[in-house]
Amino acid sequence: MRRSGLRLSALLIALAASTAVPVAVPDAAAANTFPTNPMGFAYASTANVSQYGHPAGMVVTGRCNRYAPEFQTARGNGAEILAYLNVAERGDSRVCAADEEFYGGPFGTTPLWPFPTYGQRKNFQGNNYVTYLTDMRVGSAWVGQAVAYIENLMREDKVDGVFLDVVGARLWSGLSDWRNWPQDEKDRWTDGNVDLVRRLDAKRRAINPRFIIVNNNLWDHSTTNPRGLAAEPYVDGICLEHNLFDAEHFRLAGKPYGNLGHRRVIAVGRTQQEAVDWAGVQGVTHVSSQTDYGQVPTPPVGFHRLTDRPKTFGRTSVAANSSGGMTADQKRGSMFTLTQKATVFRLFAYLDGGGSTEGSQGVRMVLYRDSGGVPGARLAQSPIATIVAGLNGRWVAFNLPPTALDPGAYWIMIHTGATGGVARNRGDGAANWYSNLDTFSDGASNPFGTGWTGSVTLSVYANYTVGY
Repeated sequence: MRRSGLRLSALLIALAASTAVPVAVPDAAAANTFPTNPMGFAYASTANVSQYGHPAGMVVTGRCNRYAPEFQTARGNGAEILAYLNVAERGDSRVCAADEEFYGGPFGTTPLWPFPTYGQRKNFQGNNYVTYLTDMRVGSAWVGQAVAYIENLMREDKVDGVFLDVVGARLWSGLSDWRNWPQDEKDRWTDGNVDLVRRLDAKRRAINPRFIIVNNNLWDHSTTNPRGLAAEPYVDGICLEHNLFDAEHFRLAGKPYGNLGHRRVIAVGRTQQEAVDWAGVQGVTHVSSQTDYGQVPTPPVGFHRLTDRPKTFGRTSVAANSSGGMTADQKRGSMFTLTQKATVFRLFAYLDGGGSTEGSQGVRMVLYRDSGGVPGARLAQSPIATIVAGLNGRWVAFNLPPTALDPGAYWIMIHTGATGGVARNRGDGAANWYSNLDTFSDGASNPFGTGWTGSVTLSVYANYTVGY
């Protein structure tokens, strides 16, 4: 890599570096309600990436090493892997084949910012390497090309999201000369950046809602121009890179951003202690202590499992046929295959109360390991839910204690109590059903026990996070 790729505000970094007196975490920022996890930037080297291979760890790849096996191994162990992309600017010389693939070929083929004259605006210069601003106007061919490229990342599902360097409401480097841009040109730039993340958000909602979008810049400059604020609902969060540790940046860290349920606000400190301090700031979800982006350092904080981007195994479609009212003191369920290491934390069943016009019935869910095509050892069981007569059909959630699973086959079971005949399940399709009688009051049996087969597959599934 010829440049770090990370520089949000040279001015702010310089000011922060010149501060001689450490800034204490204020009382208002001392109780972060978000669990905070470590993250690292592996732009040039994959050394130490394995240290982040835990549920809720995060690593940002480089421009050229996105598919390195170290990232995929870490992801298989639960880390979130974000692909570094710089939509907003293009270097003047070749970096690698992957870089050229993203930009659509050699330098001259990438459409550049046309103001004040075509290709005049620059944003970075150093080590015989210059970056020129790309054509970020709303509806430009370049933005359409970038959106299509990222859409493919969403579909192939080899990374968990993107880290969009520079993208934001404005530019910060002295070379960009943003302060002297005409207002109309500034507005075009801001509007184009907003439109980029708006389009990406629409794509991921249709293709892969778990996909993460983080930009390395700010949207909130409402004191001078509020146009960038429109982008905040389209991203999961921002990166605060070596910013001043002050109330203004605490405010930016605490903003809600997107509504898909997985906020990712990154704070990059200049020291291990500053990263720890950022972890106490309300709204921060990931912290790094990096100043040199050659390889990731030792994680500055511990890992805290997140369940806001759950994966599923089982049947998530609603079967066409309702059962009769389920018999009391009986287990029934279907077998499904898990393809990766996982920690299961919730089971679901599509149930209703249509079996009776009065009364209620207790229901729990149970997870069993497969044993030669039938349920074997019990792994976890949920608390009891009460299904009342007349309840409309819905997915009912049953929490489990976090349960580590290896890839393999598992049975997701519904266990019913008295009064029988109230709750109903849904099933159809292939013959994938097993059942037996089991007294409800003393919990689900372990092992499952001898039973009998049936002719449908139930609408039941599990939520899990990758790794354990």
